[in-house]
Amino acid sequence: MIDDKKLWEIYPHIWATESAYMSWLRGGIRRYLWSKNPVKLEFIKQNRVKIPNPNPRGKVKEVWGGVCALTGKTYPIGDMEVDHKEGNHSLKTLDDLVPFVKGIVMITLDDLQLVSKEAHKIKSYAEKHNISFEEAKIEKEVIEIIKQKKDKEYLQERQLPVSSTQLARRATIVEHKLSLLNKGETE
Repeated sequence: MIDDKKLWEIYPHIWATESAYMSWLRGGIRRYLWSKNPVKLEFIKQNRVKIPNPNPRGKVKEVWGGVCALTGKTYPIGDMEVDHKEGNHSLKTLDDLVPFVKGIVMITLDDLQLVSKEAHKIKSYAEKHNISFEEAKIEKEVIEIIKQKKDKEYLQERQLPVSSTQLARRATIVEHKLSLLNKGETE
């Protein structure tokens, strides 16, 4: 048995860094212990509902779906994920291993919620950056605007100042969207 040995140092040709090793370990735990967790699978059975098939060319009238606990919208089950209500379990070092595994396997039905894949990404971003779900949603929208290189266009259309740096443009867009949120307005 290897106790406190750093496998990434023993086998650098397999894992170049500790980070690579931890990524492999996280993936393995999630792929087996989480994806096949019987409590999670029972939760899906108990919380799925038949919904109208959103595919207009679908062969069946109804498909399995669910209601996103974060947005209240209905989605086909394939567009949803089971989420820990209290998430953000970290596995960055070996010291995190036991709490991470406990967070994955020692759950009850009350610890879980059904969420859309997009809402889950937003929630994870919010937890990681310690911001609200709404703020994280705005941040993700702004990231997409910048990825599409539409930040200058966004600012010009709204008659907002167009800064010379992308970072400053991003901050202006986030500030604008947050002000709309605070006023209860939408775009």
